[in-house]
Amino acid sequence: MEKIDTTTVIREKPKNRQQEKVCEKSKSKNKPKRLPQYRVMLWNDDDHSFEYVIRMMRSIFGYDKTRGMIIACGVHACGKTPVAVLPLEVAELRREQIRQFGPDPLIEGSISSMYATLEPIEEEK
Repeated sequence: MEKIDTTTVIREKPKNRQQEKVCEKSKSKNKPKRLPQYRVMLWNDDDHSFEYVIRMMRSIFGYDKTRGMIIACGVHACGKTPVAVLPLEVAELRREQIRQFGPDPLIEGSISSMYATLEPIEEEK
């Protein structure tokens, strides 16, 4: 049985400009397109505690207590803070889960969930 050397790959160079363009087009077709990404933003209010935010982040996103506390501090200090960057459909689902999480049982007078929005992220070229 004859042994074949598989370590060397020979690639033909395009013979003319037209073949070169065809090669470039075929390369770009093989690249998978990235889905547009969206930032899930959580907005501050006076009707929810840090514990509520931590519990919500753990329940919806699976974040640990430390990351939940960082998000709670960020939303408190800045008025709004990003909590995740996701493809549109997943971002919409997470936004709705935040909006439906319910009132904070630790705050008297809390009657609804926190407010969340989506912001598109510009794609780098």
